Amino acid sequence: MTTPRLFDTHAHLDFPAIFENLDEVLASGRELGLQRVVSIGASRGLGSNFRALEIARRYDFIRCTAGIHPHDAAMCTDEVFETIVTEFSRLPEVVAIGESGLDYYYDKAPRQVQIDVFRRFLELANEVEKPIIIHSRDAEEDTVRLLRETHTTGGILHCFTGSQKMADEVLERDFYVSFSGIVTFKSARNLLDVATRVPLDRLLIETDSPYLAPVPYRGKSNQPGYVRHTAEVIARARGIALDELAEATFENACRVYNWPAD
Repeated sequence: MTTPRLFDTHAHLDFPAIFENLDEVLASGRELGLQRVVSIGASRGLGSNFRALEIARRYDFIRCTAGIHPHDAAMCTDEVFETIVTEFSRLPEVVAIGESGLDYYYDKAPRQVQIDVFRRFLELANEVEKPIIIHSRDAEEDTVRLLRETHTTGGILHCFTGSQKMADEVLERDFYVSFSGIVTFKSARNLLDVATRVPLDRLLIETDSPYLAPVPYRGKSNQPGYVRHTAEVIARARGIALDELAEATFENACRVYNWPAD
């Protein structure tokens, strides 16, 4: 079995399911070819951001982001946002802003609140010149509208589950499109088709650990190393070797995160 160079572009390493056994989880991933991970600051307010930063400072192959998930948009007060601006946004360990965005599927925060918070994070990403990591579910029209209104280009549409039209819209704005273990599900044939159409130089892979474990681990806690299974499925669907897919997505991730590949 070859050992490809894998980059998990989106993992919640601070969540208890992973954090409590982090050394072991990461060691298992390394055996599968995992070389880099970005730990996402997002949920549960500022605590998640502080823990993600702590993890990034502990491991030289991990970086982090800073943001507030749309589920928690209502807790993003002026004080919380200013803390992210002043204490996180310009740190070298923080390679992106987010995740932030819109989730109209669960609607855990009022939609207008989600929109207002998302706009602030888009403007922050533009100000500090770092990519924005976007969560968008059942909110394609408003997501694209806000990108246009804030003149945002460059970033990542993470855990993509949208339409081909949505993919085309963000690709036109120089975004990267990231796919999770969902593409390994039998019910996700249409999504896998989109993954075959995204230009190879704009494609990313992720786990969204500890969620969305790919087949054959579906229903269990996800881990960064399982990004290999997502890579294998997409490579097979595109008719290319795993090593080629892994190397392309590794280089793409390094480029968007401004993290030298060597």
